Amino acid sequence: MKIAMEIRCPKCKSTLKRVEYEDLFIFVCPRGDGSWVNGNDLGEIVKRRDAKISQKIFEAVEKDISPKNIETQVLTKDIKCPICGADCEKINYSYSSGIIIDHCPNGCGVWLDSGELEKIQAFSEFWDRKATEIMAEKGIVLDFDDEAGRKRKGLFGNLLNSIYEKFLG
Repeated sequence: MKIAMEIRCPKCKSTLKRVEYEDLFIFVCPRGDGSWVNGNDLGEIVKRRDAKISQKIFEAVEKDISPKNIETQVLTKDIKCPICGADCEKINYSYSSGIIIDHCPNGCGVWLDSGELEKIQAFSEFWDRKATEIMAEKGIVLDFDDEAGRKRKGLFGNLLNSIYEKFLG
């Protein structure tokens, strides 16, 4: 027997719509309040990079790229996990992005306010591109299996694989 669970928006309480995004399923508020990303799927979404992010979002992220240290412990926990009901913890994505996301302490997933998913993708792509430029300037070359492999893993994943293979493999 299959049990269907309705996932409710932690802001407006409407039923979230299940949509495919980057070959994974996320749950989107029909009123536009944000989206719920299950478990560790956010990392997978960031790695895949198939979704087209608007140039406007890239420009906004690049314009405001300086590190932002925000004391997330003092922010009000105003989002409850739509899966388990726990108070979600505020986290500064990638430690200094300034994009504050709501993370379930039980690992159910993350709540992203409207537009934050695209900002996270633009932020990650910006730093991946920047790291590639700096490595090229320094003459550092990483061996990638192929462009598709790099696209799936991202620069950081391939960097770790290259280091592992060079020193431990």
